[in-house]
Amino acid sequence: MRHFTFKSILLATLGCLAFAGPVYAADLYPADLAKQEPRLASAFADLTKSLVRKHAWVMDFGVTTPVEETTLNNETYVRLSGCKPHDCPSEKYVVLVSKKNNHAVGAFLTNRQAAAGALSDSTIQWLGQPTDEQVAQLAAALFPAADS
Repeated sequence: MRHFTFKSILLATLGCLAFAGPVYAADLYPADLAKQEPRLASAFADLTKSLVRKHAWVMDFGVTTPVEETTLNNETYVRLSGCKPHDCPSEKYVVLVSKKNNHAVGAFLTNRQAAAGALSDSTIQWLGQPTDEQVAQLAAALFPAADS
């Protein structure tokens, strides 16, 4: 009887894993995903082409965090985020790409420091005309709440 119980648990576990659906690995980064999904790479490049003239590092995604999936108004997005190599506090971006149609929107944050090193100015450039709901989600990703 034990053998049957163990087999049942094993099959149930494997069955759950098989039907879990596509989930991005914790170590999948934007550049890796772009190689796997050329349409997503194209959407990112089209969205950020105006930035690349002044911020060339964006073309190669910069220093990135793992890709995340997020849902907004019953639509699933892939969230890509990165910052300027060797100077993350000065420039960073967050981009949402629709899994349904590869439409991308985003935000690019530039922070400037005063001579003493204190923050003197921040500017957000919205990319791709995000909706109010998308703006809220992009802003929350740019300015995560501090842990209490």
